[in-house]
Amino acid sequence: MNRYAAEVSYDGGKFFGWQIQPGLSTVQRSLEEAVSKINGRHTPVAGAGRTDAGVHARAQVCSFDMERPWEPRRLLLAVNAHLPEGVSLMRAAAVPGDFHARFSAREREYRYFIWNASAIYPHIKGKACWIKPQRYDWARAAEAAKELLGRHDFKNFCRLEGGEHSTVREITQIRLIDRRPLVILRIKGNGFLHNMVRIILGNLEMAALGQITPRQIKELLDTRGSTRSDGGRTFPACGLYLWQISYDEKLW
Repeated sequence: MNRYAAEVSYDGGKFFGWQIQPGLSTVQRSLEEAVSKINGRHTPVAGAGRTDAGVHARAQVCSFDMERPWEPRRLLLAVNAHLPEGVSLMRAAAVPGDFHARFSAREREYRYFIWNASAIYPHIKGKACWIKPQRYDWARAAEAAKELLGRHDFKNFCRLEGGEHSTVREITQIRLIDRRPLVILRIKGNGFLHNMVRIILGNLEMAALGQITPRQIKELLDTRGSTRSDGGRTFPACGLYLWQISYDEKLW
């Protein structure tokens, strides 16, 4: 077998998430159908992360096996010719046979885009979360974000699905950038739980509005004394992007 990795970009608003679901259009289904057509048999495609419905990706990474060797650029063009609108391979490369898009990943970076203004340009609606002006102190929220750095139990910052072996994750970088009307959260870690980034934003919003102090956000990490209901709302999917996947080896 010949294994390949590909960088995938998609508009999450056009799909019901990454993972295959019966009867629904998903990114993984679209990729498997396209790759299978040029490979001559059903070909599973593994992704580095499972994005929810409405969540976008700038640089998701997937991996799959081909029956014969392909020149990476020709493979990219062939797969793209069979993909629907809203998803595209941006890069492709041959990788070792033991490479796996998910299990070989070292870190994942997400970015969340907020448009904080009275009006929004129509062409970015659905590509950023639009919130109208209030007394937001985003510098205060940026201070609160720093409290989440490191290895913690993020049980109160996720939507539990029942299959988690652990809710402990490590955040290696987090930064809230205020360039109003655009506000951007950049967050990088070894892994993320379901809705974790969107719930973190809900708590940072509480800090920005003065409803909690920056220090109090850390109290939610104490799962003995607080619950998910003590925190902020879950921000909409439309502002979230899977931005980059890091590996020990250079892929491209």
